[in-house]
Amino acid sequence: MLFNILAVLSFIVVLLQLRKLVNILPSLMACLIRGKESLNLESSVKLSLDRDSLALAMVIPFCLIAFRYRLYDPRFLDGLSENAYLGVCFAVFLTYMLLRRVLLWVFRPAKIPKKVYGAAVKSAFSFFIILTLILLSMAGVMDVLNLPDTVVRYAMLWVSALIYVLFLLRKTQIFSSSCSVFAAFLYLCALEMIPTGILIVPAIIF
Repeated sequence: MLFNILAVLSFIVVLLQLRKLVNILPSLMACLIRGKESLNLESSVKLSLDRDSLALAMVIPFCLIAFRYRLYDPRFLDGLSENAYLGVCFAVFLTYMLLRRVLLWVFRPAKIPKKVYGAAVKSAFSFFIILTLILLSMAGVMDVLNLPDTVVRYAMLWVSALIYVLFLLRKTQIFSSSCSVFAAFLYLCALEMIPTGILIVPAIIF
């Protein structure tokens, strides 16, 4: 019941954001190709605000996809009711975002210009929108093909991993435009590897 309510709510929210999505989609696709495009997007106040608004609108659909196909499925969550597991999906997502925010504050590099750092940080929003759109498309297509949930789950996990690796590459390119590649890699480890590791390791071990 709760899933259905949130699904309707997310559909309405995304529908209201449709014009923004159409306007910003070319810029989002360009961010997949070159790190510099994230800097260009951040330079446009309208595009950056639309991107941030869209990223917020994608939170509910993403968490619903994660719930529906159990993209985050550590064994210690076995036995939870559907509503409880759905709540855990949202809680894990929000905790991950909070942890990233704390690390962004703790490891704020003094030598990287504010504009470049902001573009690197906000590039996560662009890739999150792209990933959510892809997962939603996969869910629709694979549901029509009537594929088993297990197949859909593994396909989504592989696609998510590929998008994440591409995101790391583009973020490194943004950082390295103002510092050495080695320094960019260290920033990447602090800002991305730590929170992602904290998210993934419990799911593997437990």
